[in-house]
Amino acid sequence: MTARSARWLLLAATWVAAPATAQVFATLDRNGQLQVSSAPLGGARAFHPHRPFVAGSPAAPPRSRVPSAGTLAAPRWTSLIDQVAAEFAVDARLLHAIVSVESAYNAQARSHAGALGLMQVIPATGKRFGAVDLFDPLQNLRAGTAYLVWLQRRFGGDLELMLAAYNAGEGAVQRHGNRVPPFTETRRYVAKVSALYYGALPAP
Repeated sequence: MTARSARWLLLAATWVAAPATAQVFATLDRNGQLQVSSAPLGGARAFHPHRPFVAGSPAAPPRSRVPSAGTLAAPRWTSLIDQVAAEFAVDARLLHAIVSVESAYNAQARSHAGALGLMQVIPATGKRFGAVDLFDPLQNLRAGTAYLVWLQRRFGGDLELMLAAYNAGEGAVQRHGNRVPPFTETRRYVAKVSALYYGALPAP
């Protein structure tokens, strides 16, 4: 790893501690790796990771887009994601960003930790929110979105904490003083989903 690559990885891992007024820039490098910086990078776009998330808000994030996950899978699930987003009064673009990062729109995805389906829902979480079959796309989307809405209430609409809790669990966020846990995977997850949602990155 070059010194420059190491520097960008350090920035990507620490941007979440930046003040709420700081401007953040993000892009993908030639290898598809997320690059986040407090200074403009070549081809990077600014986004606002600390902007509160409000379900059903009419204010659309700037330059937002539906991510395609680099495949033809996204359009297949667009109508179902829109349906679930409307049911829960959640911005469909946020669900697309989460599904893109979690499973790349693979309804049969299974993680090493046992998370399943489009939104990579843990079976215990699925059961908690009424899902019987997490490989059923509608049940999966409803359970994952219901959990997201629960996290929204728990963390006062703070999108950063919602995403951190979705990735690492609400207990991990609480144990770290209602801050993003110092886990590299979680911080990268928050950065990537936020950047996709706010349109700061091209669709992967």
